[in-house]
Amino acid sequence: MEGLTYREPHRFIEEAFDTYKTLFPSNPSINGRIFEFLICETLARDRIVPFYYQGKFTQVPNVDFDIVLFHPQKPVVLSAKTSLRERYKQADLEGFALKQVYRNAKSYLLTQSDEAKALQRKITQGGVSGLDACLRADKPFYDALLLQLKGTSFQRAKKVLPLTGTVVSGGTF
Repeated sequence: MEGLTYREPHRFIEEAFDTYKTLFPSNPSINGRIFEFLICETLARDRIVPFYYQGKFTQVPNVDFDIVLFHPQKPVVLSAKTSLRERYKQADLEGFALKQVYRNAKSYLLTQSDEAKALQRKITQGGVSGLDACLRADKPFYDALLLQLKGTSFQRAKKVLPLTGTVVSGGTF
């Protein structure tokens, strides 16, 4: 988006998404994809890499995570939703499934919705177990999250064999 300067990550997201909305007609699925790409842009610009876009954990079947920052003991998942309504429940379920395999995993829901405060209260009060926080990506709290993430060494995931053990082939017992 020509003419945008990169300042704080939340301001970049706010300005870039506003520019996108003024230039193109609203389409919910494309809006969501653009929002995800803007989150990816801020991660790359702040050198929080590597990360996986639409990542899949082999031990967490049937779940595509929007963005995964991999660490062997404490992976971080970022779910991006332009609006919340009931959509936060999907991110909550995904985070819960991930935490069954990676106990120290963190799951953050990033949004632009005004409903973020109410959901964060619900998380704080224990009403949502799969999410660690809900933040507006167009507010300074997002910058604080990125600063926190910079303190972790994320890496590429190692290839994992789906099965281990002693291989017996051919012959009879």
